[in-house]
Amino acid sequence: MNIGMIKKNASGQLVGQVSTLAVSMTIGLRAVTSTNPAAPKFDVLALNAARNWISVGALFELTATKTGEAFYQGKIDDPTMDAPLYIACFRQDDGSYAVAWRRNNGRRRDALDAVDDDGDTGGDGAAERPAGDGLGESTAPPRGGKARTKEPVSNEPPLIPAE
Repeated sequence: MNIGMIKKNASGQLVGQVSTLAVSMTIGLRAVTSTNPAAPKFDVLALNAARNWISVGALFELTATKTGEAFYQGKIDDPTMDAPLYIACFRQDDGSYAVAWRRNNGRRRDALDAVDDDGDTGGDGAAERPAGDGLGESTAPPRGGKARTKEPVSNEPPLIPAE
């Protein structure tokens, strides 16, 4: 299901909107420069109420098995959200990107739902969380824990070189 669109603005920056029933945000993509092949392709930034760009996620480049086409997949996460928003971005003929929502794998969600507010399963030991999903650390607070905060990235829009 498409929940947004990202386009290059007059300055060549990739910016757009993501909207669902519970979320409406202006987002920008900032290219990640890294020699690490496992690094994300883009940082996802969101414009907050103070008009600052805040890092809320990352997108990794993947290749479709059937078509061989490249697309970007990742998540948007913030302490104000109940759960991360898993997204994929697909390039359109006009150079824009359609933002599609996807539900996360149910097994991982079930495992996380088993953890109570104290951060354990309520049994005789700590809950075992699933292995990392490769999308980086969540900015959401751990269950029963204190939220981590991130400093604003910049008051200026993200800088993305034109392709």
